[in-house]
Amino acid sequence: MSADDTLGTKPERRRKRTLAGKSREEILSEGVEEGEQALSKTKARPTPSRRDQEEEDRPKGFIARMIDSLREYLEGVNSEMKKVVWPTNEDTRHLSTVVLTTLIVSSIVLGAIVLLFTELFRVGLAQPAILLGIMVLAAIVGFIYARTSSQRSSL
Repeated sequence: MSADDTLGTKPERRRKRTLAGKSREEILSEGVEEGEQALSKTKARPTPSRRDQEEEDRPKGFIARMIDSLREYLEGVNSEMKKVVWPTNEDTRHLSTVVLTTLIVSSIVLGAIVLLFTELFRVGLAQPAILLGIMVLAAIVGFIYARTSSQRSSL
């Protein structure tokens, strides 16, 4: 189409949205059945602002506001506590066993590490040459480990 042809014609309007092949007016005139999606009628009045509602509902005194906010907080806590799913006795025993086992194993490992370093420094303070040799040996092992792990990751 050329520009001259489009000057005198009306642009196509979008199709009206329909619900199950019916227009908005048809749906509103029929009424709404339960379970069906439908369009609602307008209210013919403005919705009051939240600020106006809060001012109407708000108690005037400081103590009354404090009591009201405490009551709302406790209602919220009660509502959330009803949503909690508590574990069964079997789940509680199983999880307690897992936690205690992990605690005992990690404390033994950390105790062994502390004992190892304590003995290492006790020997090193008595004979500094042995401490220096162990430190050089640890540096060499660390260097070799870093070199081999970087070669493996580059492959």
